[in-house]
Amino acid sequence: MIRKVAVLGSTGSIGIQALEIIHASPELELHSLLCGSNLDLLLKQKEYYAPSIAAIASPCGNCPDDIISGQEVLQKVIDGADTVLNAIVGSAGLHASLICSDRGITLALANKESLVVGGELLRDHITAGGIIPVDSEHSTIFRCLHGELRPVRSITLTASGGSARYISVDKLQTAGADEILNHPTWDMGERITVDSATMVNKAFEVIEARWLFGGIQIDVVMHPQSIVHSFVRLEDGSWKALLGKPDMKVPLQYALQYPDRGLDLISDDSPLDWGALEFSELDNRRYPAFDSVVRAGQDGRTWPAAANAADEVAVAAFLARKISFGDITTVIEEVLAGHTASDITDLKSIMEADRASRVEAERIVKRLC
Repeated sequence: MIRKVAVLGSTGSIGIQALEIIHASPELELHSLLCGSNLDLLLKQKEYYAPSIAAIASPCGNCPDDIISGQEVLQKVIDGADTVLNAIVGSAGLHASLICSDRGITLALANKESLVVGGELLRDHITAGGIIPVDSEHSTIFRCLHGELRPVRSITLTASGGSARYISVDKLQTAGADEILNHPTWDMGERITVDSATMVNKAFEVIEARWLFGGIQIDVVMHPQSIVHSFVRLEDGSWKALLGKPDMKVPLQYALQYPDRGLDLISDDSPLDWGALEFSELDNRRYPAFDSVVRAGQDGRTWPAAANAADEVAVAAFLARKISFGDITTVIEEVLAGHTASDITDLKSIMEADRASRVEAERIVKRLC
């Protein structure tokens, strides 16, 4: 049976690679495309891949008649899909995940914020097995846990350390955007590349893992080669992992074909290609924002929403050359220090925390400029 896939965030790095996988698989059919604002690339994708629906989230005054836009665009691209790849960047992706949850549609999740800020609202969909993680680390854990009938002792996420691992601690405060955007391992979007350098991205992954794999202890180790994509420690103390050169097509294909479809060979590297594999403790002096965001996740309620909003504003200001790299941590910590948390009862409660935290973050950015 052919599986119809909706690709949300089709013009980003994850979306582009997903389209290649879908195009190469006779068992997958591209149902719909959604991009944020890149109309030129969307039109090229529509012509080449011929989806049933193509849509743009941003207001589009010059859109062709066969490109849809407007307030109901998410519902329209999701309707009729068997699997939805959510690769929307930022907290806007939560709405799409909630639609999939409400409709019981399998969600291949590449949008971190869905679980970071809205995990409480997606709890039932997680329990029902409706979310298949696409992040390399969470995909690894998901695969390593598959078939394990006994409880496991712990999960260990690996972290490359981003570009910050090559910059001395005393120079990090004033590091420029060009330095920070030069990720040594992965080719990603600007925000996630900056978040890798601050380790906010890894803190978000810890929060995600708590939702996806509840009740299991979670640790983080530095692993600059990015060959080991995370560990699971089994009941007897042995370790289970997935290894290979970094390639997002591996977890993407697994999620889109899950659970019972064949996998094509994507990575053909050998252990002889990997060289020495190194592991070390996370240096809190180099990554001071990590603990602040992890604590926000532990505290729950709307704390993670506040942390995410503060990070989005701070990273945007850094990329716009308004604040220094070290100021990103300052913005996050000050927003969290002033946040009054509330219980999460619906999307509105999250959005209100998000709105208030953005206002406060913008105020702090203006002070730091």
